[in-house]
Amino acid sequence: MRDIEFRGKNKLTGKWVYGNLLVKKTKRKTETLEEKLYDYKYSIQYINKNGRYCTVEVIEDTIGQLIGTGEYGKIYEGMKLYDEYEEENCTPEYDDEERCFRLVYTSNYAERIESLDGLIPIEKGE
Repeated sequence: MRDIEFRGKNKLTGKWVYGNLLVKKTKRKTETLEEKLYDYKYSIQYINKNGRYCTVEVIEDTIGQLIGTGEYGKIYEGMKLYDEYEEENCTPEYDDEERCFRLVYTSNYAERIESLDGLIPIEKGE
């Protein structure tokens, strides 16, 4: 069985947090039907070093699902990577049509992820 884990940047501190993704949907009071009817709040729930559950709100654009572990560590959706075999930067993204993760390269080439070997995280703090 594989681990299902998410990461996101803490809204208050800007630091990465890792754990379960929680999405809270609240109905918004609106004047017209054209307006957005719901607000969403995204949080990551994790177990701290004292063994207690903690929940922190995260920035929506930073949320990424764990894809797996390669030779250089854990790889998450949206992470900036360097592919040492293709010798190019890339980012893993989820393809809704194909229902799989793929690597999108800076040259706009994309391919289905077959292996995580050779993918080196280039983001600071990874």
